[in-house]
Amino acid sequence: MNDVEKMLRKKKEEIDKIEVPEELEMRLKNALENSCSSKTGKRKWKIPVAAFLIVIMMIGYNVDTLAFYGRKLVGYDTLMSSDLKNLNQLEKGQIIGKSYIFKNGEKIILDGVMLDDNQLLAFYTLKGIREDIDHVGIMFMEGIVGRHPMMGGQGEINEEKKEIKWIMAFESPYFFEKELKWKFTCTQGDEMEEGEITFTLDRNKAMGHTLKKEINKTAQVDEGEIRFESILASPTMTVIKGTIQNIVELAKDQISGERFRPQEIDIKLMANGEELLEQGSRMSTNMMGMKFEKRYEPLPTNLDKLQIHFISFQVDHDVHEEIKINKDEMNKSFKILDQNITVNKVYEENGETYVTITTDESVLLSKVSLIIDDRKINLEETIFSEYDKGKDGKINHTRTLHFLGTGKNLKLDIQRIKYNKIYDQIIDIPIN
Repeated sequence: MNDVEKMLRKKKEEIDKIEVPEELEMRLKNALENSCSSKTGKRKWKIPVAAFLIVIMMIGYNVDTLAFYGRKLVGYDTLMSSDLKNLNQLEKGQIIGKSYIFKNGEKIILDGVMLDDNQLLAFYTLKGIREDIDHVGIMFMEGIVGRHPMMGGQGEINEEKKEIKWIMAFESPYFFEKELKWKFTCTQGDEMEEGEITFTLDRNKAMGHTLKKEINKTAQVDEGEIRFESILASPTMTVIKGTIQNIVELAKDQISGERFRPQEIDIKLMANGEELLEQGSRMSTNMMGMKFEKRYEPLPTNLDKLQIHFISFQVDHDVHEEIKINKDEMNKSFKILDQNITVNKVYEENGETYVTITTDESVLLSKVSLIIDDRKINLEETIFSEYDKGKDGKINHTRTLHFLGTGKNLKLDIQRIKYNKIYDQIIDIPIN
């Protein structure tokens, strides 16, 4: 009996903390009043017994859903940004409360979702029966016209290492999609199990967007121009999309053999003069061309000025340069794609050849070899790497390239070069 009393006392404390929606409270109150007025005497005792049974049934049927009666997601405070916390307080999330149990006994629970025009956020819990449970792999949302892939997320494991809370972002489903299947895989050893949870989106909970604009502005770069096409701001995120090369430009470079591969585009989004936190980025190449996407935190509500600060662009270029060098010449300088490269010295040691070069700190010869007497020798390794700040404030990078073998006629064969160039341009985005 003591154990039962402790259990009931604990459940009472949990229930006392629950915020019951007003409409549910009124319905129960009216139902009880109607029951009391219509039946008296020996049936009065049935009311508290029925209420008790309802509570017990609720606890036994699905303990996981008890915390969501206030229509707020709980247990995710440490994972939520301040913006998501505010949206949760405003009850902008949709409670799902559905689960799937894997064959190994572990359980995944889709607690709820948040939806706007930029993304669908899934709040889920993975409960394990042992430690080291983080092994749920590929996952996506599936609608009636295809898949909406995962874009990234973050999770937190509890102290016992048997439960993980996750907030995972997916591409926003199409406006006409309501029925979704959340599909995922669980891998343990050599075995993989696929699972799914089907749920219906409450479109009344969808938050839409706060700002949607066509930008249609360009920034000139060495490779041509970068086109900033659109900005879409929603309550959970702000997204800038653009094009680096269209399909014609992409095909032209492919045919000429002078391709370039963007490594990073540094863009800051400024709202009212303050930099917004970047949340992620991606680049893609397909039949539409070479595209980029930058994701930032939501825009402030009191927005007066919005700007894109295009800082720099890092690319990896295909080049085909052969530079003649020799052991007697010191500090030979040349340029590739307007980037300065200096061969400080060339020397032999223990039957091997070493070439010391200096470039700007961002320049990398990502595919280089040495032609020794018409024999191409691949780079063995790079040694002695150091950085030095010049009088002009620029940082130079000096390193030594190591090649096996020696000979009389030497050519430095550079097939690819990567560098970062500063542009520092401001693009104003009209908000009216």
